[in-house]
Amino acid sequence: MLSRVTGSALVLALGFTASYAFIALGDEVAARVPLLLAVLASLALSLKEWSGAPLLVLFGMLVGFLSELAGLSLGLPFSRYTYLRFEQARVLGVPVPVVLAWGIYLYASYMASMALAAGRRARLLLAPALMVLLDLAIDPVMVEAGFWRWYGEGPWFGIPIENFAGWFLVSLASCALYARLTRREPGEGNPLLFLPYLSAYLTLFHMAGRASALPVSLSFAAASLLFGYSIARYARSALATAGLSRAP
Repeated sequence: MLSRVTGSALVLALGFTASYAFIALGDEVAARVPLLLAVLASLALSLKEWSGAPLLVLFGMLVGFLSELAGLSLGLPFSRYTYLRFEQARVLGVPVPVVLAWGIYLYASYMASMALAAGRRARLLLAPALMVLLDLAIDPVMVEAGFWRWYGEGPWFGIPIENFAGWFLVSLASCALYARLTRREPGEGNPLLFLPYLSAYLTLFHMAGRASALPVSLSFAAASLLFGYSIARYARSALATAGLSRAP
């Protein structure tokens, strides 16, 4: 029987998939609705077993918003960049969809970290690393699609390395605040918890053009290897529990 947290992961994965379907049909605005509803439903479903999940999303959005403010005005911690869209949906110059994305992606990344490690300390480092891995695909796609641009070139398909360091630090700060105010979280490592993270790539593959198809493919390949590791880890644990194999 699936736990509530695993069920909430499936709901979130469905939200990413539905969002992709709307984007594939050409309606980017409507695509946000099923994803936001899925996030709310996922949080509600997981609340009994993972009461801190809403705080994780909240801190992801809050720290993400503050970092975007600093990034737009000071060029820190992402290097200097500017947004080219979202003119009608900004707060102090920061696009609202970007703020929401910080919380949603961090939620999906932390779920994926649960599939990779049982220890909380490991998850607090794994989730920011997974955020960076995902951004290796996000930024090349969005730059090519004209959503934002940097003032300088960088080595990762035109994206500055400072940007990825910034993603890690912002995600780490968000996770640290979450950990400070929460004491318990699920210890399970079901690989199904990785599905929302993988589902986030559907839209990225759809939006990728010539210049960004390769970075999306490389990022997804690395994510798929991690997913395979989570399956192997879960299988070994299940066999050990059943007394058919030694625990790793």
